[in-house]
Amino acid sequence: MTAPFSYSTSYVLDKSHYIETYDASAPSVSSKKAYTIAVLLGLAGLMLLMLTPIDPFVAWFIVALGGLEAFSVRYKKAWWLGRQLISKAANTELTLTVNEEGISSESIHIKSTLLWADITKIEATGSGWLLHHKGGKNYLSARALSEEANAFVVAKAEMINPGEK
Repeated sequence: MTAPFSYSTSYVLDKSHYIETYDASAPSVSSKKAYTIAVLLGLAGLMLLMLTPIDPFVAWFIVALGGLEAFSVRYKKAWWLGRQLISKAANTELTLTVNEEGISSESIHIKSTLLWADITKIEATGSGWLLHHKGGKNYLSARALSEEANAFVVAKAEMINPGEK
């Protein structure tokens, strides 16, 4: 009988980790679709400004919202990365444990466990895995895992995603 699998490692939640997480987990949106709301807000504000007797402050506010939306689309990654780097979790050490029960992460700020039974899908990315569950999705970086731990996650993915390659 083989011993139950367990792997534990520690790493720092640094800028490179957050960049990898964003690149692997952020949904890609086409440029035209992403800027649609910004353009519509800008046009609505200009129409209110030119075609109605409404207070110009309101119209300019809507135009400014359109500009802010365009800015947020253009700098989405930088904005997200900046928020992560000023959070209390930035540059702290995280202990990651992968075992038969699930995946646990523990730092001075958080202790959480994602059970294998709660994971509905494991999606391979170029640098790790996206773990889908009812509460959303989590990213697991392959660079933090040993070869044995990577093989264990692949085996779990085959069990959770039957028939997918």
